Amino acid sequence: MRSRFFGRLGAVLDAIYLAGAWLAGALLIGLLSLVLYNVLSRIFAFHAGGATDVAGYFMATSTFLALAYTFRSHGHIRVSLLVQRATGAARRGVELWCLGAMSAISAYLAFYMARLAYTSWQFGERSQGVDATFLWIPQLPVAVGSAIFAVAVLHTFLEYAVNTDRPAFEAPPSVGSDPT
Repeated sequence: MRSRFFGRLGAVLDAIYLAGAWLAGALLIGLLSLVLYNVLSRIFAFHAGGATDVAGYFMATSTFLALAYTFRSHGHIRVSLLVQRATGAARRGVELWCLGAMSAISAYLAFYMARLAYTSWQFGERSQGVDATFLWIPQLPVAVGSAIFAVAVLHTFLEYAVNTDRPAFEAPPSVGSDPT
């Protein structure tokens, strides 16, 4: 659901969320390749280096890069025990409060992930693994993914605050409904 309020900016943001999802998918393919490489190294008795560490970095990065697109495309599981009992203006108020709280929490996460990456860069921290990777290198894309997620949540909050339509985070009736 793209609002008239955001227009072109909304289209650009949606394209960024989609790009993050595609990159996350590519990283999962890279993760698969690293796991296969690690398995083959054990079978054929050669040293795999830091493949396990890099696979972990790929997993974390792909998770955070996919959050925004998953949220905007109704892929997250919602626990709506309280929300489903409310109707009308009360439901809208609860939804706005939830989105506001989620915006604050995701912004907090994004800030501290960026701060973690910056601190690791500042002190030159390295991983404990064989490859001794600078920790800011895998932490930076995780921070970027969490920042994109925070923008997606704020985007949804502002969309819902301006529009009186069905919230963008709620799947349309055709999504997930029983076709019979």
